[in-house]
Amino acid sequence: MTIIHNFWSSSSCLVGIAMASMTSTAYGQTETASETIGAFDEIVVTATRRAANIQDVAIAVTAHSGDRLIELGMRNTTDLAAMTPGLQFTAPGGPPVAGLISIRGVSQNDFAGHIEPANAFYIDEVYQPSNATSVQELFDVARVEVLKGPQGTLFGRNATGGLVHIVTNQPGDTLEGFVDVTVGSYDQVRVEAAVGGPIAEGVSARLAVLKNKADGFVKNDIGADLLANDTLAGRFQLKLEPNSALTVNLFADWYKNKPVASGGAMITGAGQDTDGLGIPLPAGSPTGFGYADADGDPYTGSYNYPGRFTRETWTVGGKANLDLGNGLSLATVTSYQKLDSEYAADNDFSPVDIGIFLQDADAKHFTQEIRLIEDEGAFRWTTGLYYLNIKGDYFQGFNLPAFATYPRADYSVDTQSYSGFGQIEYDLNADVQISAGIRVTRDEKDYYYSEVCTGPLCAAFIAPGSLAAAGVTTDNHGETGVSGRLAIDWHPNKDTLLYASINRGYKAFNYNAGFVGQAPLSGFRFKGENLMAYEVGGKFDLFDQHVRLNGSLYYYDYSDYQAFDQRGFNFTLFNTSAEIYGGDFELSIRPGMGFQFDAGLALLHTNVKDIPIGARIVDREAPQAPDYTINLAASKYFDLKSGKLSATFNAVYTADFYSQLTNAQVTLVPGGWLANARVSLEILEDRLELAVFANNIFDKARKTFSFDVSAPPLGGAYDTYTPPRWIGVEARLNF
Repeated sequence: MTIIHNFWSSSSCLVGIAMASMTSTAYGQTETASETIGAFDEIVVTATRRAANIQDVAIAVTAHSGDRLIELGMRNTTDLAAMTPGLQFTAPGGPPVAGLISIRGVSQNDFAGHIEPANAFYIDEVYQPSNATSVQELFDVARVEVLKGPQGTLFGRNATGGLVHIVTNQPGDTLEGFVDVTVGSYDQVRVEAAVGGPIAEGVSARLAVLKNKADGFVKNDIGADLLANDTLAGRFQLKLEPNSALTVNLFADWYKNKPVASGGAMITGAGQDTDGLGIPLPAGSPTGFGYADADGDPYTGSYNYPGRFTRETWTVGGKANLDLGNGLSLATVTSYQKLDSEYAADNDFSPVDIGIFLQDADAKHFTQEIRLIEDEGAFRWTTGLYYLNIKGDYFQGFNLPAFATYPRADYSVDTQSYSGFGQIEYDLNADVQISAGIRVTRDEKDYYYSEVCTGPLCAAFIAPGSLAAAGVTTDNHGETGVSGRLAIDWHPNKDTLLYASINRGYKAFNYNAGFVGQAPLSGFRFKGENLMAYEVGGKFDLFDQHVRLNGSLYYYDYSDYQAFDQRGFNFTLFNTSAEIYGGDFELSIRPGMGFQFDAGLALLHTNVKDIPIGARIVDREAPQAPDYTINLAASKYFDLKSGKLSATFNAVYTADFYSQLTNAQVTLVPGGWLANARVSLEILEDRLELAVFANNIFDKARKTFSFDVSAPPLGGAYDTYTPPRWIGVEARLNF
């Protein structure tokens, strides 16, 4: 009832929409002329590993086309939450060291390099095991699909809460391309370009590149400005069609964040309650080491250590599809990825030489999937095998130069994962379909952890019975988990889909590896988690397909929930139970006259059980789980004699949420709005587009994440914020 009460107090009109709608408005329309803004076109997605109309897929899906992403100001993966109900996506420390994805309150907030997220991240069907690679700029993108709810049967790897799938533009049969140049705030210069087409009989290719450079938007009084961007990326794809039955797509991509000054959070004074949890002190209060921010502005500071962040990944691989005839086909996906990441930041965010946090990753990822598909007739099925190999070496440390003390950990986690899966679909009649699927996953991991501490304060970081006290810990372990799906969907008419499903999600076991090793040795390994998800939903096209109303209601029952608990320097993961329920609702209206309106609402309740707080065992809200979010967008398209004019405004309201499981007061992120706007003009028969835009148009300093570091010596709280207002102009030439 608290959720509904809060929602009514902020936007009672949308409740009516939500109750009338039943999930998946595709914000993927690409038309830009007023005479073509009419009925919805068919939006094709691959949520079931085969192409299908989004309105015929009995899964809650939000899809954004590449053109719509640009209209809405979404140029980075973390921007996707702006128009995706139920999705929270943030880089918790400011720079893109790690991406924390929350879908319907399902998240994994440990940002250590070896932790795989609870919501899978894919690029062109390739699973990305590292939470680092999920934070990246979007370039040459065809669409983005966000699938909500467990997707373990067909997508498999750790898709407990859902997944984000980036689908890039593929080589085509005609020569085409574009050059897109943006000049914006903080001396930003962004250049994106792509060209593709046939190069020989049965051979086509596509090359895309990105260069984005901008100065840091957190001004440093005594050194380099922080949170600059210097990104280079490229992607090459080669498509081979030696005959009508076989298609082979080879790909290679490279993504590099060049070294920039890092950190950039704001520290404020914090005390502790009787349970040792952080409580905010009045504005201007000093931290535990006596520093107080002079002006209270989160975009200014005095950082004596400028920090450093750099990350580089390169990926090679291939996909093949072979038509075997009689409705049978064989598909394979192979990839190899190399990741190198280095991060160091002034962890006291002040001119005082207190602490420096460091985190490095050197990992290699190999994936192989093979699927056999029967896609014709009333009985259809998919079956396959999947293999994942991760070899990762990692480092975390917290250097305390003021105390000549330096605790640090070198560790490695090598993973081999095998799974077999199958899913069937059967048409009971022309209107009713049932589906069932299962995946069995076997993970085997080798773990090595070494904790070293030098300096006079090391005793404070070596608790009896902890990983640190053990010095070196090794383990070899295997575990088997099961995912599954049972669903029924009904088309009472061509414009309506009703569905109900039961899904079981599974996320593999893993290890604690905090940089000061305070996790108990008895719990250094935590079990895989299981999620039972019950969902009902519907998708409706109304009024001659000028109105689209979609929604779903769900209930999640967690066992062995992997809870991440951070208390100062102590990072610990352990298993408990949890309960989540809520609903997602989306609406899109095309009333004619060049107008398009979109709205989304997510309602959410979470309860994580048996969390030790002080001497008590209590329940807590899950992190990154606001009670509600509201997404709004309005577009108007004009036909001019000389071209086409369009204007788009979109906004998202996120209610209060806690960024950490303890629900410490200092980790409460207040609710607030963020809004973007863009106006564009297309001329020369749509070949040239000129645009102006403003992201965070009202210049709101909106907090996105908070860390409780109220324990000595820091005595504070870290807060990170969205970038300030960002204004720019853009020119795009299509050919």
